[in-house]
Amino acid sequence: MENYRVGLGFDVHRFSKIKKKLVLGGAIISQDYGLEAVSDGDVVLHAVTDALCGACGLGDIGDYFPPENKESKDLDSKKITTFILKKIENNFCLVNMDIIIVSEQPRLISYKNKILNSLQAIFSILSINLKIKSKEGMDILGNKDSMSCLVNVLVKYKKS
Repeated sequence: MENYRVGLGFDVHRFSKIKKKLVLGGAIISQDYGLEAVSDGDVVLHAVTDALCGACGLGDIGDYFPPENKESKDLDSKKITTFILKKIENNFCLVNMDIIIVSEQPRLISYKNKILNSLQAIFSILSINLKIKSKEGMDILGNKDSMSCLVNVLVKYKKS
């Protein structure tokens, strides 16, 4: 029997009060305001990377890129993801991922294919499902002031 593992990842950031690019899944989204974070604030790649860490028993992003580390300032989240992918490449392969971006504003449906194409290029797999949900105006996770992402990944252990 194959050895599969599941990982769950979550991330949330509030919108920046200063102009900053919005990056989701490695894709730049045409908006005036990005997300506050030590890095570029890509909630999608942060959640995916944490899900991979969980599935592979590697803790979380903060173990490798602590917020107080000045080298993490404005770091491209693709570098964070690539770092974790390199750590797991000899023992695990990514099978699929299921992603939910939760955002009241901006409306992201017109960017769905751009985000999905970027993710497929980063992870070199086609089995990525992307869903975009609103908060239906409810005051959960910061209402219109934040964006969050929930990710589930499946990895397969490579037998020696």
